[in-house]
Amino acid sequence: MPETKATPTLLTAREVQVRLRLGRNSVYGLAKKREITTVKIGAKLLFPEAEVDAFIRRNTVPAKRNFFGTRGLSQRERSFGSSAIHTTQDKGVAGVGQ
Repeated sequence: MPETKATPTLLTAREVQVRLRLGRNSVYGLAKKREITTVKIGAKLLFPEAEVDAFIRRNTVPAKRNFFGTRGLSQRERSFGSSAIHTTQDKGVAGVGQ
């Protein structure tokens, strides 16, 4: 029996708008710039779901490990993380948490 491939799920521009939280013109602009692969059937422009997911992965920016950095923290605070910061707030250190 020959192996058949599953038909990819195709999304409308409106569904892509909702998924990406973008406006209509932005979605069509991404298609025009070929940043997202599209399928055109007649006058209808459709977006393969896997391609939209790949677009999201390509444009995902990883979070910084330590967003605020360690500048201004004592060695103790750097070693113990945020728990040390809470203890300085409890002691009423000027400028910290006040």
